[in-house]
Amino acid sequence: MICLLAVPSLAHSQDAGDSNAARKWYAPDAVTLQFAGNIGMFSIAPGYSFAHDKINAELSYGFVPKFDAAEALHLLTLKGIYKPFRKVPLHNDFSLTPLRVGMGLSYYFRSQFSTNWSNAYPASDYYWWTSSLRLTGGLGPAVNYALPNSNTFKELSLYGEVGTYDLIATSAFKDETLTKWDILSFGIGLRASFK
Repeated sequence: MICLLAVPSLAHSQDAGDSNAARKWYAPDAVTLQFAGNIGMFSIAPGYSFAHDKINAELSYGFVPKFDAAEALHLLTLKGIYKPFRKVPLHNDFSLTPLRVGMGLSYYFRSQFSTNWSNAYPASDYYWWTSSLRLTGGLGPAVNYALPNSNTFKELSLYGEVGTYDLIATSAFKDETLTKWDILSFGIGLRASFK
């Protein structure tokens, strides 16, 4: 939401001819919209770039509609993305990011989830995880499109990722009935970088 609110002010400063004005330290460098991928069915995140865009940090709000559950899920995910390889130029204004490696920590806002277990549960040798926190990870490529004529956006990136999360990945070692399709998840997203 912060990113969407910041867009008009960014566009205004560009229109005013103030292209050399420094961006405020708290203003995001990008906004990301994602579908699926263990951080909500739908999520939105302000993004920040470091080390010449080799490292990105995002704080996403994710939402899962209730479907058959008693209530919808809301979660926050702090995610870091590392791009170990340079962009590969393609035709015209397109380029390819061969690999994006992401790690995130998600917090679920729901009364039934807790960050610790009560004494009603058996010893921690079984219930070692917390129900409100999940460690996620994923990797995949991105196709980028430069927008030199835009006053607001520098580039659009369409990415896909294959991922998993801590609880299901560790359960795979104990439960042989789980297949790779039970463990893996898929997500797709769009990242818009600001000028």
